[in-house]
Amino acid sequence: MSTFHLAFRNMTSRLFIGIDDTDNLESRGTGFHARALCAAINDNALGRCRFVTRHQLLMSPLVPFTSHNSAACLVVETPASLQAIEHLCKNYLLENSAEGADAGLCLLPEKNLSHALARFGVLCKHRVVIQTQARDLAEAAQLGLFGLTGTEDGVIGALAAACLCASGNDGRLLWLAGMRDHAEQTPTLSELHNATDIAVVQSIEGEVLSNKNAKIMMGAWPRAIWLNGEPCLIVEPVEEQADVWQVAAKNYLKQF
Repeated sequence: MSTFHLAFRNMTSRLFIGIDDTDNLESRGTGFHARALCAAINDNALGRCRFVTRHQLLMSPLVPFTSHNSAACLVVETPASLQAIEHLCKNYLLENSAEGADAGLCLLPEKNLSHALARFGVLCKHRVVIQTQARDLAEAAQLGLFGLTGTEDGVIGALAAACLCASGNDGRLLWLAGMRDHAEQTPTLSELHNATDIAVVQSIEGEVLSNKNAKIMMGAWPRAIWLNGEPCLIVEPVEEQADVWQVAAKNYLKQF
């Protein structure tokens, strides 16, 4: 089994849907559209969209982008029909992408993930990549990669986001069920696991919390990171309070 598949061992088959360049400076961002697509997939019973992740790509004057050059990926389990999901995503992005956007869409089934695709995702974080590289790689891997508006440059980020998310160790969560409901609350570790799909809570140093009664101060900006193919909440201890933790600072989490 490929090292990139180890995170998904004993899990339901997944489909990774990357989208990029759907916005302009005045419109809602790609993250908003990714969350809306996730809800649409669930509402139409086309699969179970469990997570939406954000992936930071190269920030360079050589790369055109709206604000931060990030792309988004939806993680969908047991899609009822790949064609139906493709149709829904295409229609949504064609109807809702902002004027002047260069929207791209990628559908990457878990079984198609390869070392070449994983390398492409990492490459897009460090070097300038052109459309033909993305399209050639997607064609060789038999992936659905679609340029939908404008110059269609969004295919680069869409493929990169899908590859990075599928590889399992890049980005942070834009959405997972129940997470935003816990902002400014202090649930126990047990309550947090029961109410959300957070798989692991661990300290900045890597200590995995195990005491079910440990308290987690969520703060105003609770964000999980994507680690080993699942959401992981990074926390730090609250001084002079035993088994009380707080979500890591926003500036720390923004590096993911």
